[in-house]
Amino acid sequence: MVELARWATVWHRAGVPRPLGPDEQIRFGHVEREILGRVRIVTVPVLPPGVGGMSLGRWVLIRRGREHDALLAHELVHAEQWHEHRVPGFLARYLWGYASGLVRYRRHRLAYLAIPFEREARRRTARWVRTRRLQS
Repeated sequence: MVELARWATVWHRAGVPRPLGPDEQIRFGHVEREILGRVRIVTVPVLPPGVGGMSLGRWVLIRRGREHDALLAHELVHAEQWHEHRVPGFLARYLWGYASGLVRYRRHRLAYLAIPFEREARRRTARWVRTRRLQS
């Protein structure tokens, strides 16, 4: 019961969910426009250790103090993956990718880096960052 009360307090301090503004929707053009219109960004005070952001369907949680465009760009790719594969498909593929990586590498970090959805998000975000640098 104490744990539940602690989490209730944490989430009470979370930021108000917000949609992406029109300028952000243009800036994050590496993700389908439909997704950008549906996603809600929430700044939260806490996430699991080492996690700066997390996507849960159309909800993108960003740890307070870690708000930056590259992290948001990465999480938006995950929001698109959630939409494309739906909840059961996304979770099955994500967890299978992680479990396969654990069997292969026997280390959490390497298993996480090998998840196909994470590799795609890193690749698309890196391309987005390079494009933004060329434009400025």
